This record gives sequence, structure tokens and C-alpha cells, in this order.
Amino acid sequence: MIKAGLFFILFCVITNQLFSQVIAIGTEEKINSNILNEERVYYISTPDNYDNTQAYPVLYVIDGNELFKLNSSAVNFLTNRGFMPPTIVIVIDNSNHRDRDLTPTKSDWSPTGGGAEKFLSFLTNELMPEIEKNYKTQPHKTIYGSSLGGLFALYVLFNHPDKFDNYIAISPSLYHDNRLIFDHALSYFSKPSTGDNKFVFLSLADEAYQELRETFRNTIDLFKSKANSMNMRWSHKVYDTETHETSKLVGLNDGLRSLHEFWFVPFYQRDRGADGLQDRFKLLNHLYGFNEEIKIPENLVNRIGYNILREGKPEKAYSLFKLNVELYPNSPNAYDSLAEYFEGQKKNIEAKKYYEVALNKAKKKNLDISYYRQNLERVLENLKN
Repeated sequence: MIKAGLFFILFCVITNQLFSQVIAIGTEEKINSNILNEERVYYISTPDNYDNTQAYPVLYVIDGNELFKLNSSAVNFLTNRGFMPPTIVIVIDNSNHRDRDLTPTKSDWSPTGGGAEKFLSFLTNELMPEIEKNYKTQPHKTIYGSSLGGLFALYVLFNHPDKFDNYIAISPSLYHDNRLIFDHALSYFSKPSTGDNKFVFLSLADEAYQELRETFRNTIDLFKSKANSMNMRWSHKVYDTETHETSKLVGLNDGLRSLHEFWFVPFYQRDRGADGLQDRFKLLNHLYGFNEEIKIPENLVNRIGYNILREGKPEKAYSLFKLNVELYPNSPNAYDSLAEYFEGQKKNIEAKKYYEVALNKAKKKNLDISYYRQNLERVLENLKN
């Protein structure tokens, strides 16, 4: 006989198992590298409402296996709120070979170092072609790294600037091998054309090593004196209240926000409804030089639509909900939002029509239909009264 208390516990466990669902943010993948002569692990996260007919920018995160959840969640958060374009995130696991992969030479700090050039060859000749074979990508690649990963990002910038379009280096290990990377920076800035159309973000936390702080200041002074005369966008931050580890959190946000500072849709264009949003994205696609237009994210259209509706601009809100249905004809949520708009305007016949479409779309996708069914039943009751 099961005691009452134990039965309650079992019921809760079974109930949670029945009604919980796994929320996937990405997948773990493996690739056999002939260059490195080993199998390598990487993680990939695609944007919400990923569409394999659309091309996306790619963010490559170096030495980021511990930060995969942060990276993918932050990118989706910023995307859905209109701060950056939908982006594929690739996180490379360097945990077993950090020194070897991420440093250009051996040193007292990195006795097994010196493999940066080989690791870069793996990235550009094996991993990137693998990604581009399986996903449609834009010619817009960003590399993000912190600590030794930041050192590697700057090594690539100063020695192979054409490999990426944008470089984000958080608390880079600039002390490596007697500040060798600063010599690379001097050589890089002696060739002005190498900075064309590049973006660079650098940051430093409250670091313990004086050598790192001094080299960072010297590097920033070099950027100030040289980069501004080149066709390069760059910025930097010093986080006096952050540590070497916590700066990875704020640095990711600030780096991406600085990179995509023009992506945010101004409120005067949001207030124009669908026309304003479409005009803005037409301009953004031109500015970024995308070879295929990036669609306006579904969540962003909805968010702006509901905000405008609350501000008492129903016609502009309707234009946005209607736009979402046109952009995402297979989305139950897009039809549900359009139906909710009509219900709010006391147009229950139109609301019923679109709630039915939303419910059918959800069924076809094998989604939980309880929410869509509840909305349809509510509007059916309204029609009876």
C-alpha cells in the first residue's frame, strides 16, 4: 500500500513528466578534422523561426562551450527585440586544447601553445565550409572570444583580417609571449587598407595582471591614433566592477550592441506600422550588404504591433499583424495575433476565421493546441451572445 505522502510525491513527479517539455536551444555536432588530425566538437543554435530558405549572418564563438546557453539565448533575445539581425551561433569547444589552439607561439604561460595558425586553418577550411554546406549563410561573419579566445580573435584580425568581418575580444590575453600581439598590431596598422569595413570591439575587466592592463591601454591608444583614419568602426569598454569571468556576460551584450548599433528600428518608424518597418529593413539590408534580404523577425513584428495597439493606433497595429501573416504564412502565432486584433475590435466573425486558421496550423505542426482552442471557443461564445 502506498502511503498518502509518497503517493503525492509520485503524483507530482508523474504530472511533471507528463506536462513538462524540453526546450532545445541548439545541438551538439562533431566534425573530423584532417588538419588537426582529431575529432572536434561544436555547438550550433539557429534563430527562432529558422527558415532554411533564408540566409543568415554567423557568429563564431571561440572557446565558448561553457557559455553556449548564454550565447544562444542572448542572441535570440537581442534579435527578437530588434537589436540585431537573426544570426546563426556556432560555439567551438576548445576545452581540451586551449593553449595549443588559441596561441600563436609557445610561452611560459602557454607551454603547449603555438597552434593558432593551424586552428584558424581548421576553422576556415573545414568548419566554415561544413556550416555553409548545411545552412544558408550571409557573407557577414563575426568572431567572439574572451581571454585566450580574445587573444586568438585579435591574432586573426592582425594577421588574417579577411577571414572575418567583425571581431569582438573580451579581456584578451595580451600579455602572451612578451606582448607579442601588440607587435602584430603595429604591423597591421602600418597597412591602412587592412581595416576597410571591419568592426572591432575590445574590453577589459578589473584584471589582476599589470602587464595585461598596460598592454590593453597601449592597444587602445594605437586604435585611437590609427583606426579612426581607416574605414573601420571600433569601440571599447573598461569594466572596473567586473572580473575576468563576469566580463564575458556584459562584453557579449556590449559587443553585439556596438556591432549592430544601427539595427534598432527608431520609434518614429515603428509608429508608421508595416510601412515603417519594411522601409527600415530595406535600408538595413542595404547597409549590411546582405546578398539576400533578411526577413523581419516574427516576434519583433508582433511585439511592435501590440505596443502600437496599446498606444491607441489600431490601423497601424493591424498593418503589422497582417504583415506577419504574409511573412510567416505557416505560423499559428501570426494568425492568432491577427485574430486577437479583430476580437479586440469587436469583429468576432473575422476573429473566428483567423483563430480557426491558427488552430489548424498548430495541429499540422503537432503543437500544443489547448491555447488556440481556448481562444476559438471564447470567440464562439462571443458570437452566441
